[in-house]
Amino acid sequence: MTANVKESYDHIIVRGNPFTRGHSYGQQTKEKIVSNINYYKTSGVLPDWPQVCDYINNHYMKALEKHYPLGLNEMKGIAIGANVSLEEIVLLNARYEMLIWSRLLRRTNSKWPQECTGAVCLSKATKSGDILIGQNWDIHSRLMDNDIIVLLEVHPDPEENIAPYFMLTEAGQLGRSGMNANGLGIIAMGLFSSQDHFDESDKTGQYIPITLLRRIFIEAPTFAVALKRMTSLPRHVSCNMMVATAEGEAINIELTPHNCFISYPPLETDVYTHSNHFKSSAFMDNQSVKDSFKIGSTHFRDRQLERELMNRWPNIDDHSFIDSFKNHLGFPESLCLHIPDKGKEYTSTSPKECTVANIVYNLTTKTVRLCKGQPCLGNYRKYQFNYNVNKDNED
Repeated sequence: MTANVKESYDHIIVRGNPFTRGHSYGQQTKEKIVSNINYYKTSGVLPDWPQVCDYINNHYMKALEKHYPLGLNEMKGIAIGANVSLEEIVLLNARYEMLIWSRLLRRTNSKWPQECTGAVCLSKATKSGDILIGQNWDIHSRLMDNDIIVLLEVHPDPEENIAPYFMLTEAGQLGRSGMNANGLGIIAMGLFSSQDHFDESDKTGQYIPITLLRRIFIEAPTFAVALKRMTSLPRHVSCNMMVATAEGEAINIELTPHNCFISYPPLETDVYTHSNHFKSSAFMDNQSVKDSFKIGSTHFRDRQLERELMNRWPNIDDHSFIDSFKNHLGFPESLCLHIPDKGKEYTSTSPKECTVANIVYNLTTKTVRLCKGQPCLGNYRKYQFNYNVNKDNED
């Protein structure tokens, strides 16, 4: 796929029932989807495709049929629209799990990904009382260089009783972070624990990929229902979910296969940040699971983001919230993550990774601000829900 030099990621609008909108999504992003699949199948970053395909069929398909048939139907639509197999679309939506599996198989000790850093600010912290949630998305630069990322805007069929929603994601995935029109928001940061497991010999284990848990949260009608649905489904890896509602609450959930470690923004500040290590008091007090992440920038990225936000407290708005993500302590492996200059790869433990996007959801105004690339360099675009079907192609 030829690299695209556009200043913003494609804004893809889909409407209708799960299969219909999936088919539209697949058609609109076919080239990106095929490129993404080919990378994961042929680059060597994952186990061999037959092994991955067997795992998908043995451990994900039945769980999706039982717990998330609407999502499975949407993925079937994507597959047909993009002219690829259903297993390949499930691969994209289980990419997070497959990369963890690959590292465990190889016993990789040093090159764990930096993943992401995120924050939420409730009304006490913001100038207008708005609820803000957002993150730097840190991953291999190819997603940005090859223009694989999309901002997906979904308008479900009215009979589904699901509010419209935005999700920032890799083409072919159902979602990574997002916001719905009812004011629910979710961001996520990678976590790695001693409970993460991939037992190929046990064909009975059935799981929902973490990426789909995020979509399931956003599709829920209320905050309470969203929390229950997301945390009760079977999973086999860990992840940090930071969730919030425009009604004025936020919760951070450090998920492992068997636990949910909960923390909240302090009542006196209404600010909370997180990166890629377990930090909740509940986790620190437990004896059943250990953090598997290697010490690195994760242990200062969240603190630097909190410092930046507190320097702007209590007058934080969308723009100063964005500015807080531009911190360069520890450059290039900083909160705002950069690829080191040629010849200086030794200055980073992940020299091919960078911040591929900064996204901010204002849950109060239902506004998305998205930057392609690092927030210190990128151009931001503002998005709101497009309820006019006749203007889907106007961006």
